[in-house]
Amino acid sequence: MRRLVRASLTVGLSLFSSACLTIDPLYPLPDVCQKFNEVALADLTAFDPKAVFEDVGVVKVMHGSGTAQLPSGKRIIKVEHAVSIPTYANQATVFLNGWRLNYLGGDQHVAEVAALITNIKLDQRNKRLTWNALGELRDNDFKEGYKFAYSYTVIAWNDVAIDLVVDHRDCSADTDFPHNAFVSLSNGTTALSAFSAFGQPPGMPPNRPVAVLPRGFGFFWPDHHILQIAYNLDHSEIFAEKDKRYVKNHKGQTLADTRVGAPAPLPTPASRVDGGFVSWDTFVIFKDNAGRRDYVFTELISALGGNDIALVQPPFAILPREDQGGGALAGGVQRQDFVIENIPFGIAIPMLTGWELAYLTDDQHVKDVGVWIEDWTYSASPTGGTLRYTLGSILADDDNWPPHVIRHRVTVLGIRALGGAGVKGAPGGVPPSAPR
Repeated sequence: MRRLVRASLTVGLSLFSSACLTIDPLYPLPDVCQKFNEVALADLTAFDPKAVFEDVGVVKVMHGSGTAQLPSGKRIIKVEHAVSIPTYANQATVFLNGWRLNYLGGDQHVAEVAALITNIKLDQRNKRLTWNALGELRDNDFKEGYKFAYSYTVIAWNDVAIDLVVDHRDCSADTDFPHNAFVSLSNGTTALSAFSAFGQPPGMPPNRPVAVLPRGFGFFWPDHHILQIAYNLDHSEIFAEKDKRYVKNHKGQTLADTRVGAPAPLPTPASRVDGGFVSWDTFVIFKDNAGRRDYVFTELISALGGNDIALVQPPFAILPREDQGGGALAGGVQRQDFVIENIPFGIAIPMLTGWELAYLTDDQHVKDVGVWIEDWTYSASPTGGTLRYTLGSILADDDNWPPHVIRHRVTVLGIRALGGAGVKGAPGGVPPSAPR
């Protein structure tokens, strides 16, 4: 019998089980789309999202959160979430802007930690955007109940008034794996792994930026203490490199096969800049005190393009940590306020695309873990706007000691450059009005 960690690959629900709980690279990927659809829904607790700002008739941006819990770890938390969009909006999407998971009982080892948004659908008649959100925090015995909380941002727009195009496809009849997702076995000689990813989102205008929106992640291994967990959805570009192999999943693929990848379908024997392509690198770390252990990682994204899209992508890097020694920080939840000035967009949206959580000393059990954008505002100005946001984070065991360190990166998603075309056919970008 093949042995590997019992893992719920977050883009679906792939259940692997054995008594020894080890990772088998020869295990074939199952039909994760079907398995995800079979997961029962949990009860969602959520309030209406906050309208951060709105340019009536053009675009509205909202920020909200939801929570759910299960009394045992025998299944994944999956909820259905829906919000109303304006009557003028004929397009909408949602992305993940933070997550938090905690055991309902005492602290535990961690085998699986995951959060994602999937199955996004727009009901044009009733003006409702719906999606599923998934969270998972479990050790190997799956006994402990847990709670899942997540933050999300919704963008709803009129595509006659503003030029935005979204690709948030997931599963379809011709695939057993979501279009905008991948799963792979870790590939680093240390706890750091790097994955080069590639997509062909349909309908994107030529030679314009394509934003990669974070929609989810998952880490899976035989359970251990945690020292450090980190994620970096790095710089994206409308570029495909000749002879480079990008991570790609297909039917019948084994975990080991996922490391091999596939070249981009280039029309000529040369690298290419093309609005029909988008590529990026994702870097992740999942470790205890050991220098390296095998783990499985999965990621889910959306692509947002159009003539009114722009990006600010600050540099960010993650490296594996060793024992850190003592520290003077307080334990528990940390909340920090950040300000970014002189932003050259009519609308600026923070996207949590990079984070690192680590204990200050050595590895520990986990009771509570997560990082999230709690609240944010944007004040537009003809000379440059100001983005303010509050970041929350937690990595703690039962006694909240040792404290944790947090590093993060926010990618600024810009809509309508100042001084550029804001409304189709109209010269000059006009800053949106804040909601009253």
